[in-house]
Amino acid sequence: MASTSRRDAAGKLFSPKIRSAKLLEVLNSLEEDESTKEEEIIFISPPDNAAGDFTDEDSGDEDGHKGGNLPGSILHAAVVSEGSDTGEDNEELELQPARKKQKKIPEPRRVWTKRDIRPDFVSWSASDPHIEYLKSQELSPVGLFELFFDEGTINFIVNETNRYAWQKNVDLGLTAQELKCVLGILILSGYISYPRRRMFWETSPDSHHHLVADAIRRDRFELIFSYLHFADNNELDDSDRFSKVRPLIILMNQNFQKHAPLEEYYSFGESMCEYFGHRGSKQLHKGKPIQFGYKIWCGTTSRGYLVWFEPSQGTLYTKPEKDIDLRGSMVIKFVDALQARGCLPYHIFFDKVFTSVKLMSILREKGIKATGTIHDYMTERCPLKDPKDFKKMKKGSFDYKVDESEEIIVCRWHDSNVIDVCSNAVGIEPVKLTNRYSSASKTRTQVHQPSLVRLYNEKMGGVARMDQNIAKYKVKIRGMKWYSSFIGYIIDVALNNAWQLHRICSEETQVDLLAFRRYIACVYLESNADTSSQGRRSRRLETESRFDMIGHWIIHQDKRTRCALCHSQTNTRCEKCQKGVHAKCFREYHIK
Repeated sequence: MASTSRRDAAGKLFSPKIRSAKLLEVLNSLEEDESTKEEEIIFISPPDNAAGDFTDEDSGDEDGHKGGNLPGSILHAAVVSEGSDTGEDNEELELQPARKKQKKIPEPRRVWTKRDIRPDFVSWSASDPHIEYLKSQELSPVGLFELFFDEGTINFIVNETNRYAWQKNVDLGLTAQELKCVLGILILSGYISYPRRRMFWETSPDSHHHLVADAIRRDRFELIFSYLHFADNNELDDSDRFSKVRPLIILMNQNFQKHAPLEEYYSFGESMCEYFGHRGSKQLHKGKPIQFGYKIWCGTTSRGYLVWFEPSQGTLYTKPEKDIDLRGSMVIKFVDALQARGCLPYHIFFDKVFTSVKLMSILREKGIKATGTIHDYMTERCPLKDPKDFKKMKKGSFDYKVDESEEIIVCRWHDSNVIDVCSNAVGIEPVKLTNRYSSASKTRTQVHQPSLVRLYNEKMGGVARMDQNIAKYKVKIRGMKWYSSFIGYIIDVALNNAWQLHRICSEETQVDLLAFRRYIACVYLESNADTSSQGRRSRRLETESRFDMIGHWIIHQDKRTRCALCHSQTNTRCEKCQKGVHAKCFREYHIK
């Protein structure tokens, strides 16, 4: 049975949209309305606790209050008028307005225009006084390496290792000199490796390495290496899977940033630390030469100097920024580390794993230039030509659009494949010619290349350069602990950074990475050798290293000693030989 809407005593209309009105309130309203017709049907919806236990007993006497003879749960149930018209002409009876869900306001769509970008960043004009200071110091390879493994870091590792051994009821008594000797053996294993590390100390002629055997006993090395520790086990953060090496990560990040070259262009990407054990933080990365291990977020200079790093462990330890994913959040963390040295117009390059138009907008607000390749679905509906049609066009063709509000450009360029590049700082002009190989004609031809694509190809790849340097002579000795491979990775990174500083500070006397590592390993091992006796071993050690023509550096010493050649007083010595030598006698002393 249907009926039309009715007015109550106040003149308001009943409506089928009454969903929050209570039965008791409607009955009161009906009694006050004398014009109510008998065919008016009221549907009583189930109470909120309809699934619960409620009684069928009356709620009061028959002569009691209005709306008696019904349970209280039903009197407070919502009611609607059955059969009422559902049209929009009916007015609502707002006895108790229903709460409406607040809809999320969508972000306004971007307006894309076919024009070149007009960025408003200031030009780069910063100088680097710290690098000038390092140049004036004329540091040797050991001095450059100890900018990162400095006295504070070495003493920290010594204290934590001795504390851990003491907790295991072992009186280790590790010293800073012994720790440097252990570091020397780890560095040596990068370019001289054996199937078993104990072969360094074997007396057989095919494996014995006197430099290692003379520096430290085998069992002493094994004991120190097994107890190497970098954090207090009583103060570990359960939410951090790398809590046992977190203090070392913090110290190394501080040292890397302190001595980093101040440059305009930086790269951000992923690096891998090889690891095959069973641990939750181990990942598979099919796009890297090292597929199994710890993934590490890295920010480097364009040459490959590591400025900032953080091991990846998902969102367990690192929470994403608002309105952006985890990868974009790591880019922002790297930018914050850069801006700790000053809010300068740095230019960051990254690949499509990180790039989004939203990230470009956030970096623009921070005053950071950014350029990177981008997935098509991350361009926020930028109306570029279809990739299928683009492949049919000749190489060097490109299409581009600019966001009017934030000056962000997206460019689609046809190379051997169709690629999309996004930037908030670099545009199309000037378009230049570049050489590309043509598979059709089997020759190299010149094609047009937009400015942002050319700059991306030139400056992107700092992380790959660092990985290449590490892979050549990486530490081979591994321990039983899950973080032993990670410690080897940090040592390799510190050596790479020290070598990068050597290339900048010693332009006239540069050595390659292998000679750089060999020098540091020899100095650390020979300085710990037992040369107190004048026996055969000490004489052999001095003779072989004195004339090897590898990594001998003259340094200043506070205490005057006699020159090993002319025997007069001198305040300089050879860092590798640990012998006092005049500058005028230096060359002659090291030649047979």
